[in-house]
Amino acid sequence: MKNSKVIFSDALCLFVICLVVTFAVAGTRAVFRERIAKQEWDQTQSVMSQLIKADDFQEVKVSGGNQAFKALDNSGETLGYLFVTKAYGYGSDVSVMSAISDGKVVGIDILDASNETPGLGQNVTKKDFVKQFSGLEGQPEIVKSDPSGGNQVEAVTGATKSSNAVAKSVEEALVLFEQVASEQ
Repeated sequence: MKNSKVIFSDALCLFVICLVVTFAVAGTRAVFRERIAKQEWDQTQSVMSQLIKADDFQEVKVSGGNQAFKALDNSGETLGYLFVTKAYGYGSDVSVMSAISDGKVVGIDILDASNETPGLGQNVTKKDFVKQFSGLEGQPEIVKSDPSGGNQVEAVTGATKSSNAVAKSVEEALVLFEQVASEQ
């Protein structure tokens, strides 16, 4: 009987510790919510500024779970649009920010490919792969070797699924661009 009291008190103590830690983490997150949101927005703006040099970025409503931003110069003229889209790769979703102006891909940035295979799928974040998307005007086509021009992009060796996920994300951004551009 004495042993069960010890087990119960140990379990109760562990439960209380877990409860206190959970509330401490949640409370810290709540207290710093605005600061965290500002840091996330600053990071997003930094990536957007690397893709399109603009003075301001305004969020635009788009369908699905995607995000879109309009890039503006200081006179309020639209320089292009940035879209955050994702597609399933090998391990999970690959998140991509695509900058599009006049129906042409200006550039892309891989926001998250952390669940893709290290040393293979995560290589979609490398500059050699990413820069192939600049200048595309239509649906990207992933090829395994030597792109012959047009909208062909050479896949990362050993990571065709991850490469296709990036291409699908860019393709979705181009579709969203057409929708947003027709509404403007």
